[in-house]
Amino acid sequence: MYMLQQQQTDLLQQQQQLDESVDLDSHDNDDELPVEKDSDDYEVFQPEPPSELCRFLLRMSLSALMHPFEYAKVLMQLGHEPLPATVGKNLLGKPTIYLPSFYQYLGYMKRIDGMLGLYRGLAARVLSCASSSFFAERFMNCLLPYRAESEKGRTLGEFAWNLLRNGLIVSTGVLVSHPFNVISVRQMASVVGGELAYTSFKGSVQEIFKQSGLRGFYVGFVPHLVYDLAVLVLTSSVDGICQHWLPLKPEQRQYNSALLQFAAVLLFYPLQVVSTCMCCSGSGMAAGAPPCMPIYAKWSDCLMDLLARGQHNRGAFIYRRTLPKMYMS
Repeated sequence: MYMLQQQQTDLLQQQQQLDESVDLDSHDNDDELPVEKDSDDYEVFQPEPPSELCRFLLRMSLSALMHPFEYAKVLMQLGHEPLPATVGKNLLGKPTIYLPSFYQYLGYMKRIDGMLGLYRGLAARVLSCASSSFFAERFMNCLLPYRAESEKGRTLGEFAWNLLRNGLIVSTGVLVSHPFNVISVRQMASVVGGELAYTSFKGSVQEIFKQSGLRGFYVGFVPHLVYDLAVLVLTSSVDGICQHWLPLKPEQRQYNSALLQFAAVLLFYPLQVVSTCMCCSGSGMAAGAPPCMPIYAKWSDCLMDLLARGQHNRGAFIYRRTLPKMYMS
């Protein structure tokens, strides 16, 4: 019994010695730990933003990927509806005549023109986007540097300066890119009448120049320019007012800007339809002549005619495209 108690006593002493050694080691390790530094002493890792070339290539790739939808939209804006309408009911349960959706439209165009046919005018469209978003912006940045917002907030002078700068960028972009836009629209519209002159990019340039000279590359230029400037002025003005009077967080400002952009595009969309129609009106193409389309002398006549017939929003929606009420009787 005594031997057992002695062994227990020895074990307890050994356990205490081990505990003390562990405590000493922990204190030593605590001394070796680095002292906490202020947050300012640490460098916060921030990923580098993509280069300008990467952003440019991404925009061009997205433009090429979405080209079939742009192709269908242009044909809808021109009033080309090869598929019959169907009768359905709206949200209120009333009978309504619906036009085919974008996907039905693209399926039909693929059947009659093949998969490659959905990419008519792609080269001209890519050149239009490239010249507008890259060359014009780089040129204007060299002339008019952007004035950043100060700590006290954006002043009226800074807002006016930046709006003027952005307006010049937009105007220059439209001026440089519109000839390619005309070529692209006519190449896409050639599917209506089967005009062979617009099969290739080179042939389209020669045909337009032979018909109207350099002036032919700027048909529909005014509504195109007015559309882009109107969207810019409206979104910039309303966004500036919201930032000045409403306490919005940065994330809320981004959502607000996106909603304003969508509303402005929808509001001035008829000008985009007018520009597309004027690119073909009077050109000798089937898509720009009766019975597909009246021949307009001025773009304002085209706008008034579309508004009167309720055709000013052609191609604005992907689903549930309805005929104007005047055609339902």
